[in-house]
Amino acid sequence: MKKTKVRRMFVLDGGSFIYETGMMKFGTDMDKRERVCTPFYAFDTEEGWFLYDTGWFHPALPLLDQLGMAPEIGEENNTVNQLKKIGVVPSDISSIIISHLHVDHAGGLPFFPDVKIYVQKDEYMYAFHPNSFLSVPYIQQAYNSPGLIWEFLEGDQSIIPGLTVVLANGHTPGLQALLVELPESGFYILGSDSAYLYDNIENNIPPGSSWNPVLAQYAVKRCKALQTVLDAKYFPGHDLEFFREKVNYAAEYK
Repeated sequence: MKKTKVRRMFVLDGGSFIYETGMMKFGTDMDKRERVCTPFYAFDTEEGWFLYDTGWFHPALPLLDQLGMAPEIGEENNTVNQLKKIGVVPSDISSIIISHLHVDHAGGLPFFPDVKIYVQKDEYMYAFHPNSFLSVPYIQQAYNSPGLIWEFLEGDQSIIPGLTVVLANGHTPGLQALLVELPESGFYILGSDSAYLYDNIENNIPPGSSWNPVLAQYAVKRCKALQTVLDAKYFPGHDLEFFREKVNYAAEYK
C-alpha cells in the first residue's frame, strides 16, 4: 500500500453565524438556535497544495443579516486571507476537493480559476437545478464560472494517497466527506455537513436540513464505521464548541 502523500493539514477559520439547531439535528431542538463555525482545510502534499472546501461566498453575507443569522464573518475569514496565515497564496493551490456546493463551502471558488475541482457529479448537476425548497444555499455565482475546471466523481475515490473522498450524501445528493491520512497522527474523517455537530455523530442523528434524511443517517453510520476501523478522529462540519475546544486554527497537523 502506498504511504500517504499528505505532509501537513491546516484547519482554517471561515467565521461563524447563528443557525437553527433543528436544521442541524433532524427532529430535535426545533425551538433552539446556536452559533456555528464554518471551517475549511488546506493540505501540504507531495503533489502540491490541496483545499477541502473554500469558505463563504462573501457577496452573500448581506442575506445572512437579513435572515437574522448575525454573521461574524469578516474579510479576515475569506479564503485568501486565511491562506495568508499559513504562508500560502491562491496560485499555490493545485487542486480543490468540494464537500458540496452550498454557499458556505464553495464560496471561495472564484479565487481559483484554472484549478482542478473535485466534486461529485450528482452534486454538480443538482446545484444547477435544486428543488425549490432546498435552493437557498446554492448561489450559482460562486460556482458557475467558465474559468473553473471540474473533475466529476461518482462515489468513493482516492484522489492521492492520503486524501480519499467518501460519499456521504443525504444532506445533499452529492456530499462527500474526506478521509485524510497524516504521517504522524494518523487518520482524520472530515465529515462536512454529513454531521453538523458532534451530537450528530454520537447519536446517529442526520442533519435536519436534508435532501434525503435516510441516506443522511446512513452517511453518519458509514463514517463512524470508518472511524472505528481506522481509529480516526472525526471532525463535524459546524460545531463551534468542538472547534474551540479541540482544534487549533492555522496550526499544522502532521
